[in-house]
Amino acid sequence: MVAMTEAADAAKPLYLRMKEDLLRRIQSGEWRPGELVPSENALAAEYAVSVGTARKAIEELADQRLLVRQRGRGTTVAMHNHREQVQRHYRLETHDHVRLNREATYLDVTAARANATEAKALGINRGASISRVRRLRVANSRPYVIEYLVLREDLLPGIGALINATRPQILYELLERQYHIMIAKVEERVTAVKAEPADAELLGVPVGEPMLQIERIGYDLKGVAVERRIMRARNDTRYVSES
Repeated sequence: MVAMTEAADAAKPLYLRMKEDLLRRIQSGEWRPGELVPSENALAAEYAVSVGTARKAIEELADQRLLVRQRGRGTTVAMHNHREQVQRHYRLETHDHVRLNREATYLDVTAARANATEAKALGINRGASISRVRRLRVANSRPYVIEYLVLREDLLPGIGALINATRPQILYELLERQYHIMIAKVEERVTAVKAEPADAELLGVPVGEPMLQIERIGYDLKGVAVERRIMRARNDTRYVSES
């Protein structure tokens, strides 16, 4: 029998406590993306609960698209590609509907210390170790978006060197594979800005031209901020909101 974490509130419904403990086990890497989790009957026996309670806990995780239920195969931990299809974390596309999340050109990756703005956004101390990444999002050999990423080295030790070595097109897949960290939620703030000289040089737009800026914070399953990203996009780029 598995004892649920002591931190779980005994007043919570049993299925919710079980769900939270399953989340903890997924976060720890006990079951990796794409791997089968035990059946409802096996989990019910493991937790000494009814099959109905186990089913409700699993269904809630499936509703959050963290588990995938497949007839004839069982239940697996969702992989990023699956969640991307339904959650679509990346909402920028070209005017002809090409999603700008598949082709990235890296400019630089540097080790740094968090400044006050970065520290506040990520909930870390000013001066904490981070990695900064600059890259362009490209479609049909044309740059559309500049991305400025900040990643926490305490949660992702060695992430800067790993990104520099692998240059991943989709960062979240790398976080799942190497660190067992899933980005479960993002918060975005969209504003209008004017192109600065760096934008003009990298994107081929006039200085002062209107642009779209998106600030994103990505959170893991526990609600901990993992990355901060600033995206500055040409004015022929569209932001698509999907429910």
